[in-house]
Amino acid sequence: MPPYEKHLETSVKRTGNDYQTMHDWLDNNPDKNIKTERHNLDILPENIEYVRSNWGDEAVVEYLQHIAEDLLMKEIAILEKSGCPEEAILHSVEVARKALEISARVKIPVDRKLIAMGAVFHDLGKAKTSGMQHGEIGAQMAADLGLEQEIIDIILKHIRGGLTEAEAVELGLPVRDYTLRTPEEKIVIYADRMVDIYVDKIVPDTNEKDAEDRFVKILQQYEKYGKNEITLKRYIVLHQEIHEWMND
Repeated sequence: MPPYEKHLETSVKRTGNDYQTMHDWLDNNPDKNIKTERHNLDILPENIEYVRSNWGDEAVVEYLQHIAEDLLMKEIAILEKSGCPEEAILHSVEVARKALEISARVKIPVDRKLIAMGAVFHDLGKAKTSGMQHGEIGAQMAADLGLEQEIIDIILKHIRGGLTEAEAVELGLPVRDYTLRTPEEKIVIYADRMVDIYVDKIVPDTNEKDAEDRFVKILQQYEKYGKNEITLKRYIVLHQEIHEWMND
């Protein structure tokens, strides 16, 4: 796990507040079982509600950031060793953090560890290129690393959220079935698109909540996110489906 002080520094950098009491609750307990429970993805929704009730909504984001950094420390090191740019690594960790947050809100069974792993590795190919081929290259790199097929599938499919055959041909990518099928694939791809919206700063005055609340309108208004009619429709259906899971 990253040093405790690193978590405090990260929170200060992100929010101006170190949220020390929250990080203490997570890490500074002599009972290892309690510490493990507070990092347990199986009870993530319950732990989020505890954090929210004690320290507020912003602290929930920092809690999830802490969890993601602890859970994915080895994977982050792999990205660094592979030569991924720092910007791509920070983006991938943020996608993992956001995807975990979404996973805690849906009311269907999901594999949160797979979601986190798929999110942190989705841009692995950016160690070699930032072009459209980074999904294909990243999938091959993941296979060489011995990663599970479920993670490889997320890497392949995250380009525009599940390409059609026509889109694959247009982009010069191999023709294959890129259809998003599992909840884990869909949550990671949705989180990836949303993180782009609130991090890029292309949409004025947009924060994380706005990116979700205005997701459809933003994709319709900004070609960078909606891309084309086919991609736009796919992302809108994805947004609707995930919110149905939240409301079931």
